[in-house]
Amino acid sequence: MYKPFITLLSVLFLVSCHGGGGQVTDLASLPQQLAKAAPGDTILLKEGVYKNILLKLEGHGKEGKPIVVKAQQPGTVFVEGESNLRLCGEFVEIHGLYFRNGYSPQGAVIEFRNEDKAANNCRITNCAISYFNPPSRDSGYNWVLLFGRNNRFDHNSLVGKQNCDVTLVVALNEERDRENHHSIDHNYFGARPILGANGGETIRVGTSHHAFFSSNTLIEANLFEHCDGEVEIVSIKSSDNIIRNNTFLECAGLLVLRHGNRNLVEGNTFIGNRLPNTGGVRVVNEGHIIKDNTFYALTGDRFFAALALMNAVPNSLPNRYHHVKDVLIENNLFADCDNILFCVGKDNERILPPSNVLLKDNQFYHSSQEKVYRSSDDMSGIRFEGNQVEYTASVNLPGFTNVKGKMPEPVVLSPGRRSDSGALWFQLEGEKQRTLSGHVIKVKAGENTLVEAVKNRKEGDVIELEEAGDYFIDETIPVDMYLKIQAVPGLSKRPVLHYKSGKQGAFITIMSGGNLDIEGVAFNGEMIAGKALASAGISTHSEMITPYVLNVNSCEFFNFNESGQRCIVGLKSSLSPEVTVRNSFFHDMSGEGINYAGEKDDIGKYNVECLTVDSCHFSRMLGTAINVYRGGNDESTSGPRLKITHCTFENVDNKEQGSVVRLLGVQVADIHHCSFVDSGRGGASIRFNEMSWDKLSVSDINLWNSGRISSFWGKVEKGNITYHKPKGL
Repeated sequence: MYKPFITLLSVLFLVSCHGGGGQVTDLASLPQQLAKAAPGDTILLKEGVYKNILLKLEGHGKEGKPIVVKAQQPGTVFVEGESNLRLCGEFVEIHGLYFRNGYSPQGAVIEFRNEDKAANNCRITNCAISYFNPPSRDSGYNWVLLFGRNNRFDHNSLVGKQNCDVTLVVALNEERDRENHHSIDHNYFGARPILGANGGETIRVGTSHHAFFSSNTLIEANLFEHCDGEVEIVSIKSSDNIIRNNTFLECAGLLVLRHGNRNLVEGNTFIGNRLPNTGGVRVVNEGHIIKDNTFYALTGDRFFAALALMNAVPNSLPNRYHHVKDVLIENNLFADCDNILFCVGKDNERILPPSNVLLKDNQFYHSSQEKVYRSSDDMSGIRFEGNQVEYTASVNLPGFTNVKGKMPEPVVLSPGRRSDSGALWFQLEGEKQRTLSGHVIKVKAGENTLVEAVKNRKEGDVIELEEAGDYFIDETIPVDMYLKIQAVPGLSKRPVLHYKSGKQGAFITIMSGGNLDIEGVAFNGEMIAGKALASAGISTHSEMITPYVLNVNSCEFFNFNESGQRCIVGLKSSLSPEVTVRNSFFHDMSGEGINYAGEKDDIGKYNVECLTVDSCHFSRMLGTAINVYRGGNDESTSGPRLKITHCTFENVDNKEQGSVVRLLGVQVADIHHCSFVDSGRGGASIRFNEMSWDKLSVSDINLWNSGRISSFWGKVEKGNITYHKPKGL
């Protein structure tokens, strides 16, 4: 009896260890199991949620006999909390991990390196990293770092990176990392929102210091969708790479050959569908080949163009712009693309145009553009041969032939394209929509009635103020989901909020995950005796990771009587893709009205992508009415973008060197049909500090007894600037 019992136990043990193809372990025990594994072994990972786990893995397989670590059921091994993975050794494969609900406490989420040991001939596949972000977008780290040689990162899904730094980096730090022949293929790179700063690339290969080292990295058959972090979606900063058969779908940015030589861009598809800032390929340096690519419905201009060949800096420093030369651009299709640009970036520094560039056998389909291409400098170094253009008017350009035809059908993803990219098991969640729930919470005037109502809210609820009375709040109202606060329609006066806390803070604070619509409400910023001063009417939290949307309509702000107070403010480290303020009143205060000037590091960062101020009135203000700031000369972003229309400014910011509207570093601005009365007398009604290429327009403006329109380049005034005394004064 004894022997058979032992034999049965042995059989059960073998089945549990090797059944299904390998030894079974939990993730916490994986480092020890991997260290003991032999070439050809398979280790199966139990499903479960593994929190706060720092995996340091080392294994040594052999060619043809890798050590395979895989989830028993892909997508059920959840890595959460403060966690990351470090892999070194050789011929090790990792399959089926899911990083979510957490962030890396230090360094990248996944590194092909463990301390000073690199990985070689290793593979990470069928894994996902989804919204694995720290609390603040300024806490920067990469999601994936490739070191060593001959590694493969394939069939993975990376979605929702919101903090700064590049999603995936190929490092060339040491000799062991160069000529690496890594393969980055068949991955899905999903939504990456606008970062509002440099460092929002999805893939970067090398740095400017490694430009002339060969990386020999293959980037192939990946799908990039809504990767909007910054202008460079894929940033090539090394030599001898291949970027082939990738699809870029509705991305606000482009593939950039930023540093390095002899890179091949072949067979890629860029689909813009007429969305803003969608681009194709930008070219710097020499020896590149760009062929057999499709560019469809791209609207980007300048650094975001469908095709942009850069001007260079003579004797350039490593991190500036080297000469574009010996480049072949062949057999590409450009359909309904707004901008094909040569000699881009010409200024007082970038004065060297491209040379020995050949555009051959390309096809251009245009529906309404006046020119096939535009150039900002001498084009004698660019040749055209055998190109065809379908155009609304006759084109007489050397190297171009008019052909009869029609615009190609819209370029769409092939039916199997999505299934070919990313983790096979990963389900992409739909974008969270700002939709009202239909539930209305009624609130009467009084002490903390609004505070208590907000505590019971759910996503998309409406908080409705029923009375035109006083609403006292003794703590900031947090908005961490989509919420609408409004006065009940038809009130004779706006309900008035009063700040009655013992701790300084804003009336309303937008938190990570929050979006706010507010309508018909007044904010009285006057300090209540014995209580703290409100720092702002509506503010962001000091630590945010998610972008937010703010809509303010028919609201009133007054009695913010300290210079440090702001009615509406986006703090440092926050970013909104869209803020709209309409039909609102700002009056009787020493503080500022609308402030999106929290980023002062002068490295190109800013707090709002698109700001619209429409039909608002600013009066009797010591501080600036509208203040938007983007410092430095970084060119990797498209914002801030600003529209101010049908606004009046009366007796606003008459301080010495003051500014009623202060727009420093704004890249796109449209200001029209506005009136300035007795405002900016000590300085400017509107102050710009712009680059020569910024798109700024001021028109239909009346200035009465008010400061000038101040502009560095003096090109912003587009007409109908008047100086009439308003009726009734």
